[in-house]
Amino acid sequence: MSPAAIFSGSAKREEFFALAARIFGVERGEIDETTAYESIPGWDSVNHLRLVMETEREFGVKYPLERIPSLMTLNDFIS
Repeated sequence: MSPAAIFSGSAKREEFFALAARIFGVERGEIDETTAYESIPGWDSVNHLRLVMETEREFGVKYPLERIPSLMTLNDFIS
């Protein structure tokens, strides 16, 4: 299933942001759709891949391998 379909509901979007906050080691209120790669200390290359893998596992979505480098904001993950 596509990320856009999974994250169309606000509850799933909030679960995604909570997951991202845990991975990046920040409070949920510190991130939103506009949060970008390397804009916070916890979003480095390792945690980028971790967010991809955990999002795929947790929500049942699949990101094509060629798309992973272009996931530069949290909005990119959910759209």
